[in-house]
Amino acid sequence: MNAFESLGLPVGLVISDEEIREAFRKRAAVAHPDSGGDEVEFSTMQAAREVLLSPAGRVKEWLAAQGLEVDARGQIEAGLMDLFQKVAECGSAAEAAIKEGQVAQSALAKAMAEVKLMSQRERVEELIAQVEGEITSRVSAFPEVETGGKDAAKVMRDLVFLEKWRGTLKGIYGRLM
Repeated sequence: MNAFESLGLPVGLVISDEEIREAFRKRAAVAHPDSGGDEVEFSTMQAAREVLLSPAGRVKEWLAAQGLEVDARGQIEAGLMDLFQKVAECGSAAEAAIKEGQVAQSALAKAMAEVKLMSQRERVEELIAQVEGEITSRVSAFPEVETGGKDAAKVMRDLVFLEKWRGTLKGIYGRLM
């Protein structure tokens, strides 16, 4: 059973997060162990929800439902390499600012370190927004992917990297707080 079937959803890419959550809620009301349901079935449904809420996971599951296995590794869109460079540079600068804040002793050094941390938080927020925009751009191409107008494997690879970078940036942001 694939993730779409687990939640009673049609196999397709053009499904909103709210539709996925609602399908999970309906099925979970019956399948939850506290409601007399099966624990394994409920765990399967939870995993299906997580897969489908990830745009990359949704594309991979959609391809698998069609009997196609695609490697998530491979070349990404050239423009994303520039974004990757920005994410890497931001991560290095943020880690340096964090370290500087940790070793600051005097009130002046702590204040100067806090200014750098604030600046890095703003930069991370900007990059998260940029990554989110790239994810949204690829998700908006899902109708084309379903009809074969766009290469599903390429869209999936881009999304895998973008989702990873978003997670990395959110982790950095948390450490900057």
